[in-house]
Amino acid sequence: MKLENSIETPRLIIRAYEKSDLGFCLSLWCDKENGYYMADPAIENADERYLSLVEAMADEKDGLYLIAQLKGSDTRVGTCCAFPEGGSCDIGYCVRRDLWRQGYGGEIVEALIGLAAANGMTSVTAEAADDNAASVALLKKFGFRADRITRYKKRGEETYFDAHVYVLALGKNIGG
Repeated sequence: MKLENSIETPRLIIRAYEKSDLGFCLSLWCDKENGYYMADPAIENADERYLSLVEAMADEKDGLYLIAQLKGSDTRVGTCCAFPEGGSCDIGYCVRRDLWRQGYGGEIVEALIGLAAANGMTSVTAEAADDNAASVALLKKFGFRADRITRYKKRGEETYFDAHVYVLALGKNIGG
C-alpha cells in the first residue's frame, strides 16, 4: 500500500518510503544504539532473508512504510509505519539518535494517529519494550494505555525484550 499524499506536521513531511531510502533505514534499525529496542538485527546479524524483506518494503500490500524528513529539506529524521487491520492501526516509529529528545517522535506519533483517524480506524496500537522509557512515555503522553503483555526477540540474536502493546481508542480527543 502506498501513501497517496504526504503528511505535514509543524516541522516534518512524512512521505512514502522509496527504495532509495533503504540505506537510511538500515542505518537506523540495524545500529546497535539507534535500533537497540527494535526487533531488527544488528547489521552483522542481518541475513539474506531479513535484507530481502527490507528491500521489498516499497511493495508492501498490507501497510505503509514511511520516511519523516525536515520540511524544505532532504534531511531524513526517522522512519515510521502503519498497518491497518480490522478497524485498528498498528504503528511503529524510529528517530535518528542525533535527533532524539527534540520532539520529532511526538510529531510522528501524532501524525500517525491522525492518519488512522482520517481512515476510519477506531484504535491505534503500538508495541514498546518495557525498558524503553522514552517510547513508553511518548505513548502515554498521547493517551495510550498498556493493553497486553508481550515479549519479542531481536532477529539473529538471543536478545529478548519484555514489552507491552499499548492501545489508544480513537474518539473526539485525539493527540497529545
